[in-house]
Amino acid sequence: MAELADALGTIPLAPVRARLGPDRAWLTVLAAVTALELAWWLVTWSLGYAPAPFLLSYLAAAFGALAGAGLLRKLLRPRAPGPDWASVLPATALVGAGASLFLPLKYAIPRWIPFWLDPPLARAERALFGADPWLMLDRVSGWAAVPLDVLYGLWLPTQALVLFTLILQPASPAKSRALIAYVLAWFVLGVVAATLFASAGPIFYDRLFGGETFAALPETLRQRGAWIALAESDRMWGSLASAHPSLVAGISAVPSIHVAVSVWIFLVARTMAPRAAPLALAYAAFIWLGSVQLGWHYASDGLAGALGLLALWALSAKLEDRLAARPTEPPPTCW
Repeated sequence: MAELADALGTIPLAPVRARLGPDRAWLTVLAAVTALELAWWLVTWSLGYAPAPFLLSYLAAAFGALAGAGLLRKLLRPRAPGPDWASVLPATALVGAGASLFLPLKYAIPRWIPFWLDPPLARAERALFGADPWLMLDRVSGWAAVPLDVLYGLWLPTQALVLFTLILQPASPAKSRALIAYVLAWFVLGVVAATLFASAGPIFYDRLFGGETFAALPETLRQRGAWIALAESDRMWGSLASAHPSLVAGISAVPSIHVAVSVWIFLVARTMAPRAAPLALAYAAFIWLGSVQLGWHYASDGLAGALGLLALWALSAKLEDRLAARPTEPPPTCW
């Protein structure tokens, strides 16, 4: 990551600043990471590992999320100053393009590195806890399976709403730092780390490795009524097994991007909307618990995602200072 900071720090910024205005720092990182994703995708696609991205679909989803965040902002803060559309519109296009590239890159993971981490991780957690963590949680909070299933299923639109609400905020060092951390999280944790630590998670374990190591998991989810997890996992497995990915595709467990981005939401709230911080912290905790109880992740996946995000949050402050080339300012409370 130091190399990334040095590389970005050597970019001639005078013309960039003139065009991008005060949002230049995070937009520079967003553009650079999107370019890296495109280059990675071109390599994996040329090797036959990655499918074509659903570019138009993701662009439509990004601009739809922007419209939703804009409407919510207008309802809650009708007198708030208008956003800087010169930054917002290209950022939305880059977010949509980057998201469309993320799916085929994630889908290509087992073609680069076969899933290898699941057996040792499952054994280690059983030895550490004395039982599978998902089973321990089910015994304590099995009654919460359906609410957790719904909360987990709504994670993607929730984090998109937070993202575009942040993008619509006035420019500030706090906003820039948060968006740099968000962009890095998806690439560093969601692509690079997920490829190196190729793993699928308990809900896919038996389908990948055979046997009945997690045979009780899907049956328990059926009994509890966690139909979203069951349906989505079936669709994701179908895309992987058929080699015909849809909008729901790509399997990886370590680190948990769900937990990482949920921790990011908490840090954003703590910095820019302190009154919402306790709710955001509870949300991150429930997403972590749900990821384990529903079988999407091992318990350690969430820890890896949270620690990775905290490291990227610290790095983002250094990148923001270097790219913005201004003195450090106290983060404003602007929400």
